[in-house]
Amino acid sequence: MKNTVWIPFPITEQIHISSMYSLFIEHFEKGYEFPGETHNFWECLYVLEGQVCVSADERVYNMSRGEIIFHKPLELHKFKVTQSQGATLLIFSFSAEGLLTTQFRDKVFCLTQSQNARISEFILYIKETVTSPELFNSHHDYLGPVTQIPTYGQMIVSYLYQLFLSLVDEGIIASASSAPDAVIFGNAIGYLNSNLHRQPTVLEIAKFCTVSEASLKRIFDKYAGISIHKYLLKLKIKAATEFLQDGESVCNVAERLGFSSQSYFSKAYKRETGISPSNIEPK
Repeated sequence: MKNTVWIPFPITEQIHISSMYSLFIEHFEKGYEFPGETHNFWECLYVLEGQVCVSADERVYNMSRGEIIFHKPLELHKFKVTQSQGATLLIFSFSAEGLLTTQFRDKVFCLTQSQNARISEFILYIKETVTSPELFNSHHDYLGPVTQIPTYGQMIVSYLYQLFLSLVDEGIIASASSAPDAVIFGNAIGYLNSNLHRQPTVLEIAKFCTVSEASLKRIFDKYAGISIHKYLLKLKIKAATEFLQDGESVCNVAERLGFSSQSYFSKAYKRETGISPSNIEPK
């Protein structure tokens, strides 16, 4: 139009997904227990059907249909199927940057009807696109077409952007479990995190939580699937990664986390992660 002055409005990208690592839908029978893991990227678990008990660091959630959990990078997480009919889950993992990523840390969302509809449309698009076995990758998930269909990866990410942005605008946050065992587990993890500089005994931790050693071991087996000392080691490795990424030296990190020597720390770190701590680059 004549004499019109057009003023541009800059769009600030609130979240950017740079990579996808996995994307699959799978049914798990009652009693199935995922042993747990930690990695340096995000992972989401969405319950399509059934119920699962999910542990995420010190928090425990009893999740059911229409709920989604965000596992932040380096978070220790596992799940167990608790319903007799089993559970059908949508699980995907990705790397992401941006201010909005802080909105998803340590959260489970109860999706609204419109948000569940977005996931249904997302799944429908995937299933209509992945129509032949050769489009699956080596993990038999739904990322295979990324390298063969130019628009596929961006379409996947666009669906996730719509969901994520809607969760920030109108997300309903679910509470962690308040069951006695879950509370004790959270207290124990909190104690471990406060004592990463040393090696507290099981008896010491049990006394702090006012339970017996046998009860504490049972609770860790229930929610962590590993021993208390193994869990403590994983917490130390997680903290070490963050310190190394902040630019601390291997020697300082080993001393700070109570390892008997730099050599022992380096061996333990490489055994747990497959990477030498000296190869971790600062952010």
